[in-house]
Amino acid sequence: MAASQPTGQGGAGLQYIRMDRSVREALRQLRSPDVDALVVIDGDRPTDGAIIGIITERDIFRAMAARGLEALDNLVWMLAKEDFVSVDVGMSGTDRLKQFCAHKTDHLAVTDGFVLTSVQSIWSCVDEVAGGGKTAHG
Repeated sequence: MAASQPTGQGGAGLQYIRMDRSVREALRQLRSPDVDALVVIDGDRPTDGAIIGIITERDIFRAMAARGLEALDNLVWMLAKEDFVSVDVGMSGTDRLKQFCAHKTDHLAVTDGFVLTSVQSIWSCVDEVAGGGKTAHG
């Protein structure tokens, strides 16, 4: 899947990190407001790079719990989830919540055809459904 430009729908849009960067650098990016996940790409620019996977703070904390602080010195591609779940941009928030539960995941890739438009956390989906769909996914 090729990476798209950040589109967002009222949110911060997609955030990218190259696969040859350190987990420590990914953690720095994830500490920024409104960044729940990073799209790991193989390439210099999001428009040219192939998507390798998605990485979240939770992935990093799990690796640190298992391997200690050395996990921060690994390359980001080593922790990226390659088998992330994707849903269509037109899927309702209620149906997305069902996908979170069915796949036991905390983030979904939202796509429009073959174009990645956002990465949605389970919490933003809950907010969207609780607010009657008024909150944009992100």
